[in-house]
Amino acid sequence: MNISSRVPYVPATLTVVSCVLLAACLASGPQKTLDDMAEALQKNDSAAFLACLDVTRFAANEIKNITRENQALNSLNSLGRAIGLGKGMVDELLGGVLNMEAHIREQYTHAVNTGELEKQCGTSLEPDCPWTTQALKNAQIKKLGEDAAVASVTPRAGATSWLALRKKDDRWLVVGRAPREDIARNYAVGEAPASENKNRTADNVTKI
Repeated sequence: MNISSRVPYVPATLTVVSCVLLAACLASGPQKTLDDMAEALQKNDSAAFLACLDVTRFAANEIKNITRENQALNSLNSLGRAIGLGKGMVDELLGGVLNMEAHIREQYTHAVNTGELEKQCGTSLEPDCPWTTQALKNAQIKKLGEDAAVASVTPRAGATSWLALRKKDDRWLVVGRAPREDIARNYAVGEAPASENKNRTADNVTKI
């Protein structure tokens, strides 16, 4: 029996269309956000970089990172280096004096615009600094459903970080970073912080 005669014929045009559609899906998913962040780092464009973050959720999860009992990310010195704060300012932050969201915007604006962020993460041995162009482009992504995902990111120094992403208004945004996949998963599927829920409630009242 001629086996080849039983194989269905697939037009070349259909194959090409399928490949294009697959590429479009991949380009619009979580990787697209990480690619945009990589491009922003390359261009020293802090506005584009911050546009890829859900800053409210990211800030809430950074607070969790500070207070987490797990030693892997419970180092104040490491946190201070990561967001550009001295130990005294970190102490104030833990006391609720400073606003984490404002600090994230301020510090990433400076670090991305000057190129310091990628330079630092390129040599960091800590699992909390995933921000390098090539590492973001080569991230390994795991979908957790229709609107949540995690990505392992390994800069050239070799310390793997995990990023948590959520889909918001048809766009994927980074909502947290973590040293382990399980922590990133919690951030990706977790509830919105109280401040975000409060804003949504206010919006709904206004619309009514």
